Amino acid sequence: MIKQLVVLCAAFMTLPALAAIDITDNFSVSGFGSTSWARSDNSTPLLVNREIANENCWDCDTVFGIQADYYQGGLHASAQVVKRPQKHWSEPHLEWAYLGYSFSDWQATVGRQRLPYGLASEYFYVGHAYTAARLQQDYYNSLLGITSYDGVSLKWSSSLNDSTLISLVPFYGMGTDGEFIRYTSQLSLKFKSDYTYGVNGTLEGDQYKLNLVYFRSKYQEIARFDQLGLVIDDTPKVHFELYSLGFEYDFQPVKVTIEGQKNDENAAWYLQADYRLQSFVPYVSYGQSFNGDYDMTNDTYTVGLRYDLIYNVSLNAEWNRLQSQQNENGTYYRGAFLDAPSEPSANLYTVMVNFVF
Repeated sequence: MIKQLVVLCAAFMTLPALAAIDITDNFSVSGFGSTSWARSDNSTPLLVNREIANENCWDCDTVFGIQADYYQGGLHASAQVVKRPQKHWSEPHLEWAYLGYSFSDWQATVGRQRLPYGLASEYFYVGHAYTAARLQQDYYNSLLGITSYDGVSLKWSSSLNDSTLISLVPFYGMGTDGEFIRYTSQLSLKFKSDYTYGVNGTLEGDQYKLNLVYFRSKYQEIARFDQLGLVIDDTPKVHFELYSLGFEYDFQPVKVTIEGQKNDENAAWYLQADYRLQSFVPYVSYGQSFNGDYDMTNDTYTVGLRYDLIYNVSLNAEWNRLQSQQNENGTYYRGAFLDAPSEPSANLYTVMVNFVF
């Protein structure tokens, strides 16, 4: 295992030390990626879109993305294609592709855009951009990996003073068919939406950022029982409403982040603290997830260490303790597991390499 990690680290350190590749004065290409060794001590797979069990896994977290940007005056065109975890390299996903125009304090954008949800939504798959090996699973797995919408947005930004920026982004997404997401070992779900609309507000200073999100959607849940080949697509359409609040403050060298969300199906929150010691960043976090009746279904402890090898390559060593909670019937909720586990807790060990170029 150690030998393979050394080879991976050496390979990534030979990447050009560039934040982006400038093709012309107006056009640039950039990229990012992550890969890991991960293993749990529980035979039941962990984490939707990861499925980590009690055997060595070298591709459960593998991500690779390419982004292209074009600027001309107030015009901005951008596209990002990502090989996501648990997907084959032959199944890249178009994360966003939009055309935007800026004028004065406003920016109008049309196309596929990132769905605002949390403080890290804009760089959801860019592991090098956040401290931990993975975004906190209780909170960021609440939407089962749904990360974008097809529609329009209008952003207003203004400086309140020399160090404070406020922005407000109402958005509207048109109907989308979605794709099947493996929800359990036997069941995959697809969400076919009629519309999504909402608003995202941020307040940002030199040392802090406040993020608020509200959105509402009307969708139909389509279920596919994979082993039976049975698809149930006549379920009624329902409304989905979500509220999210996040805040981070950098005390230098300590940064504290807290986020929470509530929707019609579940709720979650987490607290994380990072301590920067030059190239080393030890971090700890704790999170909880709840069902629609506010019964806690899972809690997660995380302890990790990030090391910045060079400015565009980082390494994480991380331990997670995930615990499914007992319900009133004496059995355990599924929690972070793919299926109801025979043992309700798991230790998850990860060594992760992230890079950007």
